[in-house]
Amino acid sequence: MALPHSTIVSHGTLALSRSSKLLLSSTFASLPLHFNKNVKRLESVSVPPSASSAASFPYFPLDVEYLRREFSGHGATFEDIGETCIAKLKLDNGSSANVMLKCGMVTSYKVKVWHGGKVELLHTWVEQEEEEEEEEEEVVIRGGVSSAFRSSDSDGINEWRLHGITGDSKDSVQVELRRSDKEVEMKQIVTLRGDTLSVELCVTNNGISPIRLEGCSLVSYLTVSTPEATYAVGLEGSDFVETKPFLPRFGVVQDEEEEDEDESGFCGEEESNYKQLNEEMSRIYTCAPRSFTVIDRGRRNSVVVGREGFEEVYMYSPGSKLESYTKSAYVCIGPSSLLKPLSLEPGSVWRGVLHLHNPNS
Repeated sequence: MALPHSTIVSHGTLALSRSSKLLLSSTFASLPLHFNKNVKRLESVSVPPSASSAASFPYFPLDVEYLRREFSGHGATFEDIGETCIAKLKLDNGSSANVMLKCGMVTSYKVKVWHGGKVELLHTWVEQEEEEEEEEEEVVIRGGVSSAFRSSDSDGINEWRLHGITGDSKDSVQVELRRSDKEVEMKQIVTLRGDTLSVELCVTNNGISPIRLEGCSLVSYLTVSTPEATYAVGLEGSDFVETKPFLPRFGVVQDEEEEDEDESGFCGEEESNYKQLNEEMSRIYTCAPRSFTVIDRGRRNSVVVGREGFEEVYMYSPGSKLESYTKSAYVCIGPSSLLKPLSLEPGSVWRGVLHLHNPNS
């Protein structure tokens, strides 16, 4: 896992060569509660043979010019970055978010703040990794809002397909992505509202046998000034388990044996209601409020992190150990089911949501 260098791209515009091989983290970025029924759809677009036979739903091809024509006036613009396409969502109040359509990763979420201007709430970066058996370097995009999971009925991870975009720049913009894997159908919705970015993941078991989703998480990398100036407020009394860092990548979780070792870590109870994140930490809160606040005193802003459907909260801070930390500081926080797999009976649907709310406007 050599890292020759990394480039911060928290602004959300990724200038990648068409020849670069993208290994994109699978993200389930998305949205609030109900999908608008007025979403535009193609009357008939066949799914390529490479896609799962269960993926019979219509989808929109990732042709930038086509998308611009089809969704003009819906609060979204599009940019071709080589091997994928970015949907740029923007509201009249200044809030904006960028979504990479094939992988579903949210690479940027900018909001207005009370002391003037806009700030980037997400930390996203590009790494180049050298493979021992390949001369070409791999380009890996990390951060933003990312997800990971493993299904007991899964042969592999398919790309997300754009199913529709609805809304306008006045109130909200919503992007719906879908994919299927065997008898499992997934829907991911990203919704940008005036003061909230919501990421929703819906999983449907269309098979005849129960399935398990292991290591499921919706993780956000929040950019901060310094770890010393960053605090988590509202977690006092929450039970937690210490674990090794869990960094979503490629849409699957780490090796099972490594996870089993991690799950037997130190258990405790959060003693501080104003916890400073200046030291390296990796925890799974097994009992925590449905929402709590991350305050950055250096940038004079805060983010309310909320969840639905998930019982656990994962929190990781690299602390002050990195020399360049003050130039690219972040904390990793999001709802998860890392300790207790999710079980879906035939015909059942599971829904989990991450909300990032800006109270600073």
